[in-house]
Amino acid sequence: MKNEGYKTIFIVDPVKNERIQLSKFIKHDKFTLAAYVSIVDCFKRDAVLFPDLIIFVPRAGKSEIKHLMNIKRKHKSIPVIILANSECEEVSLTTLQESGFRDAHKAGNSEKVREIAYEILAPEGLLLREETPHPVPIP
Repeated sequence: MKNEGYKTIFIVDPVKNERIQLSKFIKHDKFTLAAYVSIVDCFKRDAVLFPDLIIFVPRAGKSEIKHLMNIKRKHKSIPVIILANSECEEVSLTTLQESGFRDAHKAGNSEKVREIAYEILAPEGLLLREETPHPVPIP
């Protein structure tokens, strides 16, 4: 049973430090984040987690756009954000859409990734976390 309030985001980046930093940057109480080294790892166990959004960071020689193009057709309906960097070649959104990705976006930095992710997953806005007072009053 899937809880409607929670969304799952897959972050695919072969560079561990960058993957962790991006996860910390876009985290929210209503998001479950899963980080992967390659796009193939995301869909090895289909029934465990299914993403509402994929953030893909192409890296030269490690995870290139051609790897993203090779995923199954049913996974191409998931929204994708490509985080462009200096290591990879320029990504064409029209090429992605022609190969079956219906909802592809491109971002130049982590801030733009967060903005697009929040827009896709919570267009009405995310609720702020409820503040609960500390159980023991501090004098």
